[in-house]
Amino acid sequence: MTELYQRELLQSQIEIQNHTLQQIAQELHDNIGQLLTVAVMRLNTLEDEVQELESQRSVQQTRELLRTVISDVRALSKTLDYDTVQRFGLLPSLTLELERIQHTGRIQAQLITSGETYSLGDQAETVLLRMAQESINNVLKHASASNLTVSVLYKPDCFVLTIADDGKGFNVGEATARTLDQAGAGLNNLHRRTRLLGGACRVDSNFGEGTRIEIQLPRNQMI
Repeated sequence: MTELYQRELLQSQIEIQNHTLQQIAQELHDNIGQLLTVAVMRLNTLEDEVQELESQRSVQQTRELLRTVISDVRALSKTLDYDTVQRFGLLPSLTLELERIQHTGRIQAQLITSGETYSLGDQAETVLLRMAQESINNVLKHASASNLTVSVLYKPDCFVLTIADDGKGFNVGEATARTLDQAGAGLNNLHRRTRLLGGACRVDSNFGEGTRIEIQLPRNQMI
């Protein structure tokens, strides 16, 4: 399979993924968000109808929980929407993603930026965001981590994205050896997409020592 063919295939995958995620984002924002808002309105009415103090408190707590869910759904719909990345760029999209995760209270998440920012192009930044989201999702699902740090470094000649956690770690060699049809083959996808962007991906992890993923791209990447 030639590199040109692989690049064309990646671009096709990006277009399909963006279209699918945009539909999901629209569904979350328009339909799910609207239904949750209606539920809050009904709870407002119910609060006026119940007399017991304990019942009123329960209604209030449920209403606040739903408002939190509404906020999270709106934030999620934005990070899934390709137009958000295209309009605001990679950094604001990563910021929104980490704020959403931080808001859940499951893990301490922070974004560290260094250097003078520049654009890598809409397609490359979209691919980078999806890779970051996939890596972050793996941290949340598997790492049992307390802290997550995403670092973005803008060098004059290259761009470096790092996702690091203090979780339980894993065997990198074993994970890399998995075929694409096996569960947990995401590392191969990270390496493949990074190569097609003209860059390099390094994954360091040991049991009990957390995981560090570093994606480095030349500033003038080719996609």
